[in-house]
Amino acid sequence: MFKKRYISFLLAWQVLVLVSCKKDDPVEKILDNNLSAVSKALLENSNLVSRVFTDTVIQLHPGVQATEIHYLSMEGYSMRAFVLEADMKQSGIELRPLTPFGSTGFARQTVPEMLKYVEAPAKPLAATNADFFNANTGEPRGIVYINGQAVRTIIPGATWGYFGISKTGELMIGDSLDYTQRKDQILHALGANQRLVRNRVVVPHTDQTIEPRTGVGFTADGILYLIVVDGRRFDYSNGISFQKLGEMFHALGAVEAINCDGGGSSTFMINNPRADIMQVRNWSSDGAPRAVANGWVIVSTN
Repeated sequence: MFKKRYISFLLAWQVLVLVSCKKDDPVEKILDNNLSAVSKALLENSNLVSRVFTDTVIQLHPGVQATEIHYLSMEGYSMRAFVLEADMKQSGIELRPLTPFGSTGFARQTVPEMLKYVEAPAKPLAATNADFFNANTGEPRGIVYINGQAVRTIIPGATWGYFGISKTGELMIGDSLDYTQRKDQILHALGANQRLVRNRVVVPHTDQTIEPRTGVGFTADGILYLIVVDGRRFDYSNGISFQKLGEMFHALGAVEAINCDGGGSSTFMINNPRADIMQVRNWSSDGAPRAVANGWVIVSTN
């Protein structure tokens, strides 16, 4: 009798432990045959990823989706990447700049706050931060073009450039060398720094610092990628170098890509279709979204 009770107790205890583990303990699920297209591209076209723990694809609109990936880097670090993919040939979506208070003046505001000034009927689908800035005044470091208006026309140095869209709808990344020839074509543009991919080739960088980073790039057929990689927390996400961020864009097929402001400025937001609200999806190394100079938003216009 005692033996039976003892066995019953052990079985009950094991069930309790299993239930407790399932409820409370974080479990990393290693995916194999159900990887997203983004994860497959990173595995097959780069040497960035050792294995993928989890990835989630969130459809935001026809032609627009976000992929959130937790992976192990080849160096053995936990990494979190947030990838926004938008087919800019898709009708009913637009790329627009975000500015503090929706104005052309210089100031600082978080991306969530800037989104409040997107006027209906446009509906934000996804947003990120953009240019570097003066921390005291909020003045961006690079150019600012809004609806064809040149708000700021300074490119501060040889490594600096810009990302934007032309008046004919062409995605564009350039620098001080081509700005004079292309400036009359610009509809929207914001500054950026450190070219990551140029003419389908990853740009080499001697600066190998590891940080949270934001970048933007596009493919030859008009697929826009906005990427945020979290960092400064090795147990969650270690961060990434310019070189490896360029390799990430290249693996996704980008013909051009450039680095935006990173560190605590990196912000990745999407409109969660389950709740129909804009949510910050990445972890800010500041502990909360930083007030920045400007950003980019993909909106639905229908």
